[in-house]
Amino acid sequence: MTQYRKAISYFTKAYTIDPENIHNLNRRAITYYIIKEYDKVLSDLDKIIQLDPLNSSAYYLKSLTYYTKNDINNAKISFKKCAELLNPDNILAKIQSFHLEYLLNKNSSKDLNNILTKITKINQILNNRNIYESNLLHFVKCKIYIELKKYSETKLALNNIQNLAFISYFIQDHPDFRSYLYEVYVIYQKNFTYIGIVNKNDNELINVDEVGKYMYMYKEHGVYFVSNLTNLNGDLRQFKESDISSLSGKVISSKNENLCLDLPLINSKYNTYYICKMNVKKILSKDCFIKFIDRNYQEDYMLKHEDVSKLEGLGWIEYRISIRTSKLSIEINSIEMQIEYIRHDYYVNTITYIPDMSFMSYLLPDYHKFFSNVPETFKDKYFSRKEMENLLDLKYILNNL
Repeated sequence: MTQYRKAISYFTKAYTIDPENIHNLNRRAITYYIIKEYDKVLSDLDKIIQLDPLNSSAYYLKSLTYYTKNDINNAKISFKKCAELLNPDNILAKIQSFHLEYLLNKNSSKDLNNILTKITKINQILNNRNIYESNLLHFVKCKIYIELKKYSETKLALNNIQNLAFISYFIQDHPDFRSYLYEVYVIYQKNFTYIGIVNKNDNELINVDEVGKYMYMYKEHGVYFVSNLTNLNGDLRQFKESDISSLSGKVISSKNENLCLDLPLINSKYNTYYICKMNVKKILSKDCFIKFIDRNYQEDYMLKHEDVSKLEGLGWIEYRISIRTSKLSIEINSIEMQIEYIRHDYYVNTITYIPDMSFMSYLLPDYHKFFSNVPETFKDKYFSRKEMENLLDLKYILNNL
């Protein structure tokens, strides 16, 4: 939350210098939305609309803000204006419209099915040519199917989403859907028990909706939640803790102790990297390290103090590990940090910032992509050299606003 406050101060200074730059106002409005200061969101959006009366994105966020405030009447008024200004050739704008329409008609199965029909037509035009737009369309479809309790259709749409940030909006909520997933994947229970997703102790009652979530993510998206290791090694239970900002809600935390995690043999695709989702909270010693060990060939990839210091305080990130193995261990020394999952992927950035989903409310995933032509916020026009150095510490948040 502190980082978002800092981001607001930078956008405020930029606005003072350049009050007609609607892009800075957009970012500040979104940041205010994230920290739930909705009246300030509406104030900034009014400024944007005054400068650019045809800005449909401003009306979209205005409708969303009123909806979040449970002011449905004003939400519908803003939605109507947003729809009037909609560019029929702008797919992203149409997706925004579908999303608002879904929120405002959640109690009408007829209206929800009508939205699905419109989405299907757009999907046929798009034909998966744009992965991001396709992901968003499937995301809205999932929302509608969940509302209609069509869980098999929800699963099919969710399988077509290729971005974990999108999937995370579903995986924490909707226990009935997670229970459905358990029923689908229970036939693989023996395999899931081998890697700890299902507890090998038959005397323990299975939490069906919790296990269903882990089964689905591993089977369909290759995500192995490290907290499942506690089902294989009871000594690790002291390191397991809840975290509402994580994808699964459960993480392994090194706390103030050294920690070694031996991952089971998990499925991988040929020529892929390991991706580790982690949150480096505090370095406890200059002798700290994070070591990723290939147990097959006794090779390792180590992050030492200089490397780890670049990750400290960033919050949740995905870190690409330059090691390929079927048997991975992770050793942590003198670092207070959390690990949530390991997965495989092909060509990804070394570090990928993961926004805190608990702050997003009704915002669409990757919402920052809806606002084009973002100014170069780091330019001297807005900030002194010293301020720019501080600003770079916030780049992972600012780049996602």
